[in-house]
Amino acid sequence: MKSFIFGLALTFLLGWTLVLRTYHAGVAPVPELPAARQIEGTFISKDQFGMHHLLLSGNPYERGLQSGSHTRDLLLKQEDVLFDQLSRFLPSKSLLPPLTLAGIWWFGGVEKYIEPWMLQEMYGVSRFAPQKYDHVIDGYTRQIVYHGIHEVGQMSVDQGLEAMGCTVIAHPLGGQWVLGRNFDFEAGRVFDEEKILKWVFPDEGHAFLSVIWAGMVGAVTGVNDQGLYISLNAAGSEDFRRIGLPSTLVALKVLQFAKDLNDAIEILRREQVFITDIYVLLDAKTGRLVRVEKSPARFAVVELQGPSVVANHLIADIWKDDKVNRDRRQYLTSTARQDRGEELLGALKGRDFQKSPELEIEVLKILRDKGRTDDGQPLHLGHRRAIDALIATHSVIYNSRDRVFYVGKGPAVAGAFVGYDLEASFRERKPVFVRELPADPDVTPAQFKAIQESWEELRWTRLALWRKDCDAAQAHLERAAGTFKEQGDYYLTLGKWHECRQEMDQARAAWRHALDLVPAYHKDRLDLERKLQ
Repeated sequence: MKSFIFGLALTFLLGWTLVLRTYHAGVAPVPELPAARQIEGTFISKDQFGMHHLLLSGNPYERGLQSGSHTRDLLLKQEDVLFDQLSRFLPSKSLLPPLTLAGIWWFGGVEKYIEPWMLQEMYGVSRFAPQKYDHVIDGYTRQIVYHGIHEVGQMSVDQGLEAMGCTVIAHPLGGQWVLGRNFDFEAGRVFDEEKILKWVFPDEGHAFLSVIWAGMVGAVTGVNDQGLYISLNAAGSEDFRRIGLPSTLVALKVLQFAKDLNDAIEILRREQVFITDIYVLLDAKTGRLVRVEKSPARFAVVELQGPSVVANHLIADIWKDDKVNRDRRQYLTSTARQDRGEELLGALKGRDFQKSPELEIEVLKILRDKGRTDDGQPLHLGHRRAIDALIATHSVIYNSRDRVFYVGKGPAVAGAFVGYDLEASFRERKPVFVRELPADPDVTPAQFKAIQESWEELRWTRLALWRKDCDAAQAHLERAAGTFKEQGDYYLTLGKWHECRQEMDQARAAWRHALDLVPAYHKDRLDLERKLQ
């Protein structure tokens, strides 16, 4: 299903590229560019410190040039993964024209919402975009397009095609907070393996750190030199708008131009978005932590006090009658992760955390929680109801009292977390290491790799079954079996393979076992119950 989602998103977005090329309304044509000085920027490979670091300065165009020149190999690696997703989704190239036409209609007018300085940076990156895919569309337009993949992915969630999720865990610390965040984005492991800590020192606005991937101008997780933190959690509502400013670019504006929480809230209030998201904001100046719930039509600010969890459903009163939000709470994994996080935070009640690392370790344990069934039994590794479903593209912890920002080396949440002194880093204009949190003792790199390979085989199995190719499905299913013998997804797919072969007794036996293993999603449970009637 992941291949379907990102294939659909990419196909739709490629339609967007033709809109930009067709309308020529200040987006696809080269933007007006400032003079570019010879500023090199700095790239520190993960071979040295476990994660890539990219240090950028200057005006937007200069920063784009620096970014592209240092990450051109990563840009190609990422695009290879994304276009592989597209090739899996499209069984025939004849499907591309009608989907492209739909994209042309859908995204017409988007050029009105992306600000010129953002386009200048994207254009700078695109000067180093791989030419391999220029036959589809030019590198600059592809850069613009990729900033909309979050929006299209979220639209697919509300159409019942897939479920995505992120979790924030926050605990008070002496008038400040220790906040942890898992960012789950399943476009490919390359976005975890090659993640970048992007340190930006712009000519205008505030310096900031963004945890991101090559070529991405927008932000999903970051903190600026004022101690202001922002991250995005996907949400959903009935509110609809065809186009607007991508949420990642809204978050970028907050990082670069907000000096405090009030500035950030005003930026979020003002911008016109076209999907619903939760923006988590933490202001180290005041110790205030809020969740801003924003849709294309509605806006709410919820102050968080005491141990808090943010998942993927909306909680402000204005959403109480919203059907889409209600469905997300009832049928996806958001409520399960919210409840489990609150349970684990509740277990810390009464403890006096004087030393920061003690609380940081406890928050990290929650970020790594693998989940429990309703009767207290451990869920299998990778279960989507878990806070740590082994799918995070990155995971961070922010200690706003000490101004220390940790980023997990990966894979997902399993690796050690490297902490940086933010005040020293911004002052010295380079990452300054301060301390490290240990790796997950329960998930070794070998285990993680085996699970990822089994998931990949299951994805290929489902694709083969979608195409009614039972023999190809069998080969992939057999390779998935070793790691996934006690996972519900495996037995659900095994049953569908038997169904493909008209072996209905074996299919029902597999589906009964899948039901016993606690399906993550309501739709899967209903599907199994229907099949077993």
